[in-house]
Amino acid sequence: MAVSAAYPVESIDNAARILLMLVDRPSLRVADVSAELGVARSTAHRMLTTLQARDLLRQDAGTKGYGPGPALARLGIAVMGAVSLRDEARLLLEKLVEDTSETAHLLVLEGTETVFIEGAESQQVIRAGLRTGQRGPAHASAAGKALLAELPREELRRRYPGARLRGGTEHAVSTRRALEAELEKVRETGYATNMEESERDLCAVAATVRNRQGVACGALSVSGPARRVDARLDLLSATVTAAATELGTRLG
Repeated sequence: MAVSAAYPVESIDNAARILLMLVDRPSLRVADVSAELGVARSTAHRMLTTLQARDLLRQDAGTKGYGPGPALARLGIAVMGAVSLRDEARLLLEKLVEDTSETAHLLVLEGTETVFIEGAESQQVIRAGLRTGQRGPAHASAAGKALLAELPREELRRRYPGARLRGGTEHAVSTRRALEAELEKVRETGYATNMEESERDLCAVAATVRNRQGVACGALSVSGPARRVDARLDLLSATVTAAATELGTRLG
């Protein structure tokens, strides 16, 4: 039976109102939400942290304000034109293949996994294959590490509550501490690598795609045989980073 809009579920209504507040302002504070909804600050804080736990909001470590989270960005993309995003990405993926001669993919982060959502395959005889629709452990993936590096430390530890990590080859990081150190390198360089960490003899380079608001929407990667990728790491990292930046500007 349909529920009349005259009888909204209060908690859902409040969550919707919080998210709609982002239409008029880039960041929300606990005091803003408290005043807007007419609730105590402690209640407003619980609402914000609940939305943060679902990746709908993300807290800035410096300002403590809450802005759009990666899940909200993905939802917006899905609602307002996922086809458009994939079309834009496909053109850049094809250009990445042309520029690098390696297979290129667009991936997103879901929990502790990456999901391949679009790709273009290299024409090299020995090459990485298309993996559209497949999933893999984020900590053993170049794109996964690029996207994990976007998360605050608290959110990273929520996703990886244990000290040990599972998945990937013997080359993949196996502890949360090692992953945190790896992600710090990603933030410094602006790109992430996978050096035979997901599969033997496969290497990849990836960079985060951020829209004009600075929200991470996904990552572009190029991958191929280990020897070939390792020998051209500087070129590949520069090329994929430039492509990720270009795609981000097209997302508005």
